Amino acid sequence: MKRILLTTTSLVLAAGVAQADITFSGSAGVALIDDNGASVATHTAASLQAGVEAETSAKAAADATAATANTANTTGVANAAAAGYAALSDANKALVDADEAAATAATAAATALTTATTLQTGGAAAANTTARATRDGMFFESYYDFDITATAESDNGITVSVGFDMGAGNKIDYNDDDVLEAQGVDVGDADVAVSYAGWTLAVDQGGIDNLFDDTDGAQDVSLSGAVGGVSVAVTTDLEGSTNSYKVGGTMAGIALTLTGTNNDDAGGSASGIAASYAMGALTINAAMSDESDDAEDDTSFGLSYAMDSLTVGYTTIKPGADGGFGDEWDFSVGYSAGAVAASFALDETDATTIILDYGLGGGASAFAAMHDKAGTDNDLTAIGLNFAF
Repeated sequence: MKRILLTTTSLVLAAGVAQADITFSGSAGVALIDDNGASVATHTAASLQAGVEAETSAKAAADATAATANTANTTGVANAAAAGYAALSDANKALVDADEAAATAATAAATALTTATTLQTGGAAAANTTARATRDGMFFESYYDFDITATAESDNGITVSVGFDMGAGNKIDYNDDDVLEAQGVDVGDADVAVSYAGWTLAVDQGGIDNLFDDTDGAQDVSLSGAVGGVSVAVTTDLEGSTNSYKVGGTMAGIALTLTGTNNDDAGGSASGIAASYAMGALTINAAMSDESDDAEDDTSFGLSYAMDSLTVGYTTIKPGADGGFGDEWDFSVGYSAGAVAASFALDETDATTIILDYGLGGGASAFAAMHDKAGTDNDLTAIGLNFAF
């Protein structure tokens, strides 16, 4: 009877709870990489200063712990000695052990502070050279990223979703910026989105990209939706008083996108506009930006032409306010047929990129990438496997 009563009660309680759809997805992979140590050359003047400050605090805490442990140990041993040293109790032995451990920790903290100070004294360039020397050949990396999303809809049409991901290891971003990307975030991060009538409010503290440039500082809140066929999105970080926006739509066959922020690379305001127009197999695109640093005011004009499985593209770029068209340029050839996708790219610095992707079926794919850039410090060679599930 008890078992029946408990079961009935649980069913009644569940009837008043919104039922959520839960989805699971993720990816995993392995890669053999040679990036000439770029992935560990991450020191800057700011990071070196922060390192010294952190090690200074750690040393102060370790010294304080050692002093407390030493005082407790001295007092405990003296008390035991008064009653005869042979009567040293297990408790006082523990004090001795704690004192030795604290002294060892204090020594390690002092060594760490010395190392951090030495790196700062040499400067970021020297610190990065030292770091690169630790990774001057091929190395293996593996990663996994597991995503969980729960979505529920209320009777009045409001949809609420919450998601988080778990992950570990590093994934090589071989088809973009060649960076080793650490996988996974703190599971305690609250990534919540509320949607109604085509609009979505997302809240994720420090986890939302700036819409002008995703390197210009993370945002906390975003609102996105559409008005009359025009997509609109805004983000903000109230604590930092920063924001960004993005508006996109099509007019007379021309796809237009307007973006902006009050927090660009130089900490000022910036805006940009991009346009694209397709005429059969030919696509014309153009873009320009106005940033607080005139050296970043790039303007570009490009063409791409698709011929069956082959696509050829060329873009000429006017870098900065004082540059000229053609000072920078990009040329690319792409091929895609069946399970095979390949690309070749070249720019004004003679940087060459060759990428090959091959779908193995069942969510698995193999890749090979070779990026020969100006200066071997920026070169990349990588081969590996990725799995999506």
